[in-house]
Amino acid sequence: MPEPAEHPELLVAKKLAELNVRSEALFGVRIEPVISFDLKGQAAGQANYRENKIRFNRQLLEKYTPEFVDQTVPHEFAHLVAYQKFGRRIRPHGMEWKRVMEAFGVTPTRTHNFDVSPTRRLKRFHYRCHCPGSDYQLSSIRHNRIQRGRIYLCRKCGSSLFLQS
Repeated sequence: MPEPAEHPELLVAKKLAELNVRSEALFGVRIEPVISFDLKGQAAGQANYRENKIRFNRQLLEKYTPEFVDQTVPHEFAHLVAYQKFGRRIRPHGMEWKRVMEAFGVTPTRTHNFDVSPTRRLKRFHYRCHCPGSDYQLSSIRHNRIQRGRIYLCRKCGSSLFLQS
């Protein structure tokens, strides 16, 4: 009978422990960051050296677990190692960060290749201005802002947009 798959958060913790051992051996740096899985949107991860914290995108972790653990976890941890080892004045994806990534055995890439297509589509509302044939399709977010008093202007005629009836 096959073994049950490990929980993705546990895999992240194991990877971080492994990277910490390497970091200590290679750079003399040991880091115990605060980890959270509350990041939303298109970013897979985010490191904050001031707070010694790494935030991960739970949805992307669960959808792309092996790739996420092998690429994103070292990527974010390498930021903390690079800042601690080389100082705060380094560039986020500069040569120091690349050096740490290569030492971890990971190709230093700035972005992930995960599909981050939106899972929901926002409703569109048709607005007009005083220009002939004008038609603006605003998202529900902008529509709600207009309902609360925000004003959007036409770039051509400068008049306020109004809801097409």
